[in-house]
Amino acid sequence: MESPGNYYLRVDIDDTADDSSSEILLGVELSGSDSELTFVDLHTRLRTPHLPGDVQIETLTGAVQDRLHLLSKTETVLFRWPWIVGPEDDPHIDQIEAWLRRLSSDVGGEPVLGSALRVGVLQHQVSCPPILRWSRESSMSDGELLYLARATELKALLDRRNAIWEPPNYHFRLPSGEHTDLFIRIADAINEPQDAYALACWLLERLKSGVGVVVDTGGLTPVLIQIESFLTRFELEVGPTAILQAYPAGRALVRHTVENALSEQSSGIVALLSVSATGSLKDTLLDELDRVVSSYGIDYTLDVMVDRSTTEPHSGTVVPDQAGGHVSWLNLKRHAGSGSSASCALCDSAEKAQLVLVDPRSYGSMALPLPHLVMPDTDHATAGQLFWERAAEYRARAIEAKPHPKSRIARGKRTALPVRPIFEVMCQPDGLTDLVEKRCGEHELDEGLTRTALVVAAPHDLDTVVLPAFVGNGQVDLKESARLVLAGAGIDIDVPVVSGDNQAALAERVAELSPKEAILVFSWGSVTGLTLRRLKLAVADVLAESQNDRAVNGLVFHARPSTPREWTAQQNQFQPGVLEKLWWSCFPWSSPLREESRLLDRSDVDIADLSLSGRNFLEQRDEFLGMHSTFLEDDDDWSPRFDLGENHAHPEHVFWGMSADDIHQDKVRGRSLYGKGLDCLSAYAAIGAVINFTRHNEQPKAVPRWVMFDMGRIVRSYFDAVITCSVIRWLHPGELWWAERDDPKSIRDSVAFLLDQTTESNEQVLLLPELLLASAQGKVPKLAHDVVRDKVQTISRQWPEDRSFDSARGAVEVGLRLLEAG
Repeated sequence: MESPGNYYLRVDIDDTADDSSSEILLGVELSGSDSELTFVDLHTRLRTPHLPGDVQIETLTGAVQDRLHLLSKTETVLFRWPWIVGPEDDPHIDQIEAWLRRLSSDVGGEPVLGSALRVGVLQHQVSCPPILRWSRESSMSDGELLYLARATELKALLDRRNAIWEPPNYHFRLPSGEHTDLFIRIADAINEPQDAYALACWLLERLKSGVGVVVDTGGLTPVLIQIESFLTRFELEVGPTAILQAYPAGRALVRHTVENALSEQSSGIVALLSVSATGSLKDTLLDELDRVVSSYGIDYTLDVMVDRSTTEPHSGTVVPDQAGGHVSWLNLKRHAGSGSSASCALCDSAEKAQLVLVDPRSYGSMALPLPHLVMPDTDHATAGQLFWERAAEYRARAIEAKPHPKSRIARGKRTALPVRPIFEVMCQPDGLTDLVEKRCGEHELDEGLTRTALVVAAPHDLDTVVLPAFVGNGQVDLKESARLVLAGAGIDIDVPVVSGDNQAALAERVAELSPKEAILVFSWGSVTGLTLRRLKLAVADVLAESQNDRAVNGLVFHARPSTPREWTAQQNQFQPGVLEKLWWSCFPWSSPLREESRLLDRSDVDIADLSLSGRNFLEQRDEFLGMHSTFLEDDDDWSPRFDLGENHAHPEHVFWGMSADDIHQDKVRGRSLYGKGLDCLSAYAAIGAVINFTRHNEQPKAVPRWVMFDMGRIVRSYFDAVITCSVIRWLHPGELWWAERDDPKSIRDSVAFLLDQTTESNEQVLLLPELLLASAQGKVPKLAHDVVRDKVQTISRQWPEDRSFDSARGAVEVGLRLLEAG
């Protein structure tokens, strides 16, 4: 069974920026584990040892407070302490326990994480077992939890760089001659110094003066360097290191490599095997370690980072039980196809017959040099049409806005969501049942939901709430709106609906259910799944007390995971029941607007050198990009943005060419894949969800190639400036494929076609500045920058000479300056 959800978060405690580029968050599925853990790698750029008195508790607390939205996905959170200690140093036990009290209780102020989460801290020690402290006890042993943390970290690093290659339409021939449709390139997991540091930390307990180290691939050289750095820092003798020089490796070469890791002063050997596929190299290495070290009277350990040679459940140990043993960090338990070159079922497969060789020197692919070209996913786009049309009609969407007040405890006050659907506006009763009925006609819900006889929801999803000021206040009864949604989904409108925090009422209703009747957990929205999890646990507690064994189902009006895998993890929590959603949108935590803000902050454009139009545009743009910070203290930080006045930035003007003069194209023409007549902001939101879904959904099909969006096709498929601007906005540099690099004419032709097809001035004022911005951000190849510059200048000179075009001219001026500066 796949784990219902483990998460890995990396936080640089020295980086206080809201949109830190050093931060990574990944959901991780682990085979053979049904436990849930969020493992947080707190690290610092200052690698020097810290004395206990130097630890600043509030610095660590601030790093956690800024990322509450990322720490609410599981009930157990384990932090790696940023500082390691040597064999002669005192561990930071008092400071760790003080920090745990600060996180989990009201000691020192309002609790940061509260008492509901089980919080732990791990401090690594050189030559000694790690220190582990918890806010409260667990049914799992410390060894099991440490094993789970290590496996989560390694799997996250592998997933982040797509180091696990499992293509659907070809297979590999390994250097050993084996054919397989699963290949793991461990070197891809080590992409920056902190990756090597984090992996080496798991070996610290076994490092001592004079220890020798053996690895099977040069791809682990960064880990070797980090091990030597640890030994040197704590004044321990650096022993010899040895790397297996060729693969496949015979016994003689393995023996020679092990012997090279020995010296007269050797205190032991730490061996590290990157991947064990068949188990043959692991067995040979163990034999040779046994043979060689017995002559020296020293110990050894063998760590297998990724073990594919066994389908046995993990033992949950972090180090071998005895000297001379071995442990596996990550057991993928994949039943991938494999065979010899003489007899291979994959070669005869209609789906995977194409063979790709793996280079025995670089362990990289020796074929498929082209990128995996994609278009925005049309199925995901059409599935969201009704939702975004409703959002546009009711203006029920915000950008760079704080989460709903009831979810800020899980996401943090400073967090700005790139897009936030405003459910209290969207769920007004007019037409709500018809909307859901239409959706269920497109997307059939699980039949089990029709047997629902009891609905459980969070209190804030059933309240009568005041509408935001920007839509004129008023009230909406969320409980009655929920009934309208349920009716549209085929559930009796008079079904009992109770609050999940009312255990007495819940128990009373559960007792009235017949054996065939079902319980449904309902939520208007779900990002991390924390609310759904807590509701399901509340129901499970009542069922357990009454010895009532029945599945619990779930229904979400709109889910907003950052990746498709996160939604799958949430669904797994409800097994053997089902979790359904009416709509979903995959938004990243990062934002195109924050990327724009970084560019403007770091540019060399001198505002004094700009024309009046250019200065006015840049000042309003800075105001627009800073609105989240400006209204950070307001509970409703979206409504006040509309009260600034006509000489200020408008909160819905997401694109550069939009202005109060309203000369820009203000909506998508006709019925597009993304919805009928969407305004610019709603289209930006809808398309952003599709772009992010596509990049994550296509990546497993692409490895070892990289996913790129086919701009040559996109510019010839979408004849609409709003759609094109939205697509380009949400793409990252390196994701746009205009044509082959060795075909500059095709690249220039695609860029020129995009500009030439935009003939109306209301389209031009949107597209021209946006394409200049995209070029400055590296989204358009440099060899086409002159095409962009020349055509933009030519087209913009033809605009009418009146004040209504001043803002657009200012945007073009700033864009040209950025392009020149780049």
